[in-house]
Amino acid sequence: MLAFFIACITLSTWALSDAIQNSAVASELTIDQSFRVATINESSSFFVAHKSMTYLDVLHPSSPLTSSIPLDRNNSRLWISNELRNEGFSTIPLVLNIDRLNINDLQIYLLDGNARIIKSYRYQAGKGDFSLKKPFSAIRLSFSLTPQENVRLVIGVYDDGLRYFPISLWEKQAIEQYDETLLILLGIVLGMLTVLTGYFLLSYLYQRTPARFWLAVTNFVLFALFFMAQGGLATWPSLTNASEITFAVLISLSFVTLAKVTHSLFSPIPLVLRILTFALPIGMAIAAVSTSAYDATRILFAASPFIAAYHIGLAFIFKDKKNLASSRLFAFAWVFVFMLYAVFVKIAFDNAFYTAPIVMIILTLLTLSLLCIGFAVELKEQNVSRLRLSESEATISSLHHFYDLFRNSSEGLYTSTLDGELKTVNPAMCALFGYTDEAKMLAEVKNTKQFYANSEDRDVLVGELLHSGQVAAREIKGMRANGSAFWFSISCQVRENESGSFLYGSIIDVTEKKQSDSSLQFMATHDSLTGVYNRRQFETTLTARLSEKSPIPPCVLYLDLDRFKIVNDTSGHKAGDALIKDIAHLLEKSLPNEAMLARISGDEFGVIFENQPEEQAYLQATALLNAVQDYRFSWENRIFSLGVSIGMVVCTDPDASAEQYICMADAACYYAKEQGRNQIHKYSKDDESMLRYQNELDWVNSIQSALSEDRFLLYYQPLRPLSRPNDGYYYEVLLRMKETDGRIVEPAAFLPTAERFEMNVKIDKWVIVNTFNWLNEHPEHLAELKRCSINLNCHSLADRDFKLFVLNAFERYNIPYDKICFEMIESVAIIKMEYTIDFMRTFHRLGCSFALDDFGRGFASYGYLKHLPVDIVKIDGTFIKDMRADPVDVAMVSSIKEVAKALGMQTVGEFVESDATMTQLGNMGIDFAQGYGVAEPALLDDFKPL
Repeated sequence: MLAFFIACITLSTWALSDAIQNSAVASELTIDQSFRVATINESSSFFVAHKSMTYLDVLHPSSPLTSSIPLDRNNSRLWISNELRNEGFSTIPLVLNIDRLNINDLQIYLLDGNARIIKSYRYQAGKGDFSLKKPFSAIRLSFSLTPQENVRLVIGVYDDGLRYFPISLWEKQAIEQYDETLLILLGIVLGMLTVLTGYFLLSYLYQRTPARFWLAVTNFVLFALFFMAQGGLATWPSLTNASEITFAVLISLSFVTLAKVTHSLFSPIPLVLRILTFALPIGMAIAAVSTSAYDATRILFAASPFIAAYHIGLAFIFKDKKNLASSRLFAFAWVFVFMLYAVFVKIAFDNAFYTAPIVMIILTLLTLSLLCIGFAVELKEQNVSRLRLSESEATISSLHHFYDLFRNSSEGLYTSTLDGELKTVNPAMCALFGYTDEAKMLAEVKNTKQFYANSEDRDVLVGELLHSGQVAAREIKGMRANGSAFWFSISCQVRENESGSFLYGSIIDVTEKKQSDSSLQFMATHDSLTGVYNRRQFETTLTARLSEKSPIPPCVLYLDLDRFKIVNDTSGHKAGDALIKDIAHLLEKSLPNEAMLARISGDEFGVIFENQPEEQAYLQATALLNAVQDYRFSWENRIFSLGVSIGMVVCTDPDASAEQYICMADAACYYAKEQGRNQIHKYSKDDESMLRYQNELDWVNSIQSALSEDRFLLYYQPLRPLSRPNDGYYYEVLLRMKETDGRIVEPAAFLPTAERFEMNVKIDKWVIVNTFNWLNEHPEHLAELKRCSINLNCHSLADRDFKLFVLNAFERYNIPYDKICFEMIESVAIIKMEYTIDFMRTFHRLGCSFALDDFGRGFASYGYLKHLPVDIVKIDGTFIKDMRADPVDVAMVSSIKEVAKALGMQTVGEFVESDATMTQLGNMGIDFAQGYGVAEPALLDDFKPL
């Protein structure tokens, strides 16, 4: 009802404002020696004219002007006209005062009887007027009226906000006294807000109650509001036109901070209503900022009482029945806010201006409101303190009960510091470790490390405690007082009190249980290196979970470590084993107890989630990814960072087996690795990437079958010399695969898969063995052979055993080194630069030649040619095939040829498809041509010389 009443006041004031537009009162103001102050609005005529009209057009209009014309806020100007008459007997100094600074365009003219300008002033908000008086920034025009002088005051207002605002005329000495009075009152207001801000902020730092912090923020926001109200934006004149927006933001912010106070005082408020307390002021701010200045003012005055009434409603609905005084004080505070709101409504819409009595009323209402809220918070905190005191008394009673349990427990209970200093033990603890009583045990046990057969076990236990806060049922080998060993199960946690951090533990003897466990059964189900489950147990468990038909299907994760091979290659397998153990423990700690972790293979792990929704399983997978990413492995003063690629599959297909689900998760993991590593990918049977991966797995099987069944074929493609007669056989060995149905498969179909799954080393070995064997079986051909080129892959160059394999092949088949040329792609040679140079130098010294294939396609530069022992540069075919029509390609080929010749290298043009191209290459100085224009690839068994 109160909110409705205030809303009615607001609407009535707007009606009054609009009524002014349709009225024209007497336009004369009489002044004498007793004059102090008057409101110009009450004795002026109002006219509405187009904004382009000047004061002369208004004084002498071509057609009669009237105030009944609707006020167009974009294209019209409000004119205020008033005749000032000095009927006194002395000159009276006057000051025209306008408190509102956010006016788009204000024109003031003081005219004599002949409409000539005596004095004028123009003000435009945001134009940087630094001449305004401080600290009470206002638009002022000073002038004097001589005895019996009659002048006309004409004021033109163009603004998109409120155009009807108080314009006051003061006697000069009166306004100076007014400024002094208001300065004192403003100092009181701002000083009070500063004190309240400091008090609540400092008390918050001491008591740490959120309500005090938000009260401090509220007072600070109110300080900013009052600073603006007295013209504070004039300090930065360019911002004065943003007053409405700034007021909207600050008022909304004050409501937001008061919402936090409301939430602190009335904790039972539901989440939806809490959100609404924020949404209302934020919505008000957005609506005000996104509209015109006039509508922004209307929105602020219309929405504010409803927001206040909403807070009062929350206070009464969710009041603390044990602390009703706090709710009542809070409601009274908002009643004072309503009264303060009514004062501001009158000032804004009733041509009133800030006088000393009005400011005193504002100060009183504001103080009462803030004090009521502050006392409400104090009462709330006192009530909380009483409750805590009652809880403390109950705790003391519980401690006595706990002490009885502590003394009579059958479990060994103890307390120690994190450093190991023993503080308390119970009788069962003494009996467990072989001491006669508690006093003797506390005297003889200097450190709880004496409990452990291996003192490092305690360090590990404490480290895990500090990380997770508790350890449950950890089985550890211990030592009794007489030196005998036994197994105990320890559960402990870290608690803090006023004396510091302490470890609280319970211990039971599990020696018999430990001895009865079958080590063979453990080895059958667990990984020997890490202690987590092995793949066999993983599949068994997943099969069991699938058969249970749980309403929440199991979820499987497949984890593959990224950059693990770097650790193995640089630091050895011992470091790799240590890393795998650390990662297993890290993953185990990062998983909930109901999840199952298993080591699937070398650096791959699996996880089974049961009774976990898909979203929760994904969050757990994210936690594992972050844990591995944050982990750093240190070995021999070297630090390695890792990542993990994770595949995820939800077991919703009733016809799929455990092994199939593991393959699905593996496929998703592979795609995650392919997409850039260190990410999670969820398996979907309709996912094109999964279908592509399955297709690649089919190629893997085909490649493995072709290797085992010897279904690869050797082809060759001749090279034709262009700078000399053909003096022998020059060709490149190519590879084809023969399918079981007799179809011949091009290498582009299967070699990318072979490279991705690192099977190309086996393929390169097959090519070398079978090429060397064929040459050995054809000695006449070998005699005529000048150069046989064999392609090598980056994985072959990086393989430590591949170099020895090739050396053995040369010796086994008795092939002259100078007959063989090894080709490699320029990008591969650069990426594997160290391995490439080592391989090339070894066989270069023996007589082999080397060719850099597809030169110009990749990212290599000419500079690399100086560092690689290359004999031949094969120019990429993309520059050759269109060179007759593209002069740029001709320039590229010529450039590569010139650099190669300067370095003493031969050149080969690839993709030569016509005699014309071959002739052009010969004229340019290219040494060899290769392509369908020379000869198409053919079976090596069907070799025919050019």
